[in-house]
Amino acid sequence: MIRFIDVTEKTFNEVFEKMTTAFPYEERRDFLDQMECLKNEHFIFSEVYDGDTAVGFVSLWLFDKFIFIEHIAIDEAKRGGGYGSKTIELVKETYQKPIILEAEAPETEQQIKRIKFYNRLGFKVNDFDYTQPSYHNAEGVPLLILSYPNLLNNSEFEEFLRETRREVYTMRNS
Repeated sequence: MIRFIDVTEKTFNEVFEKMTTAFPYEERRDFLDQMECLKNEHFIFSEVYDGDTAVGFVSLWLFDKFIFIEHIAIDEAKRGGGYGSKTIELVKETYQKPIILEAEAPETEQQIKRIKFYNRLGFKVNDFDYTQPSYHNAEGVPLLILSYPNLLNNSEFEEFLRETRREVYTMRNS
């Protein structure tokens, strides 16, 4: 059975190293900026455990009306074992709110598999033009917005933009 254990200053270095392996530089924060997020009341950064074994991590932001999953990754050696699905299901069960996340457009085989993975879990690809703000004072990254359990309406998308720009993307190093 999987469970979440909060990342602490003591475990941060190891989990951040996993993040640098799983996400390109333009889609994640620098070390100090990521550590600073631990102080934000809306931010949850957890390792995913199966028994006593760490199998991945998830970082998310809790807002009044939705959850924003910023990063989720399963350790490469553990992929294909259902941990990604179990992690998403545990997020759904734990927080019981609509979920929004970003994903790359399905152009490569891996990107296509990722979108299919989220579709199987009930996520919908929204039809909004969206560019993830840069974490590093560069151009943003064009991404898709996926939501669970329903597509977002214009008002919900605007709220997502407002909340994430206020909390998530203001944490970046200036």
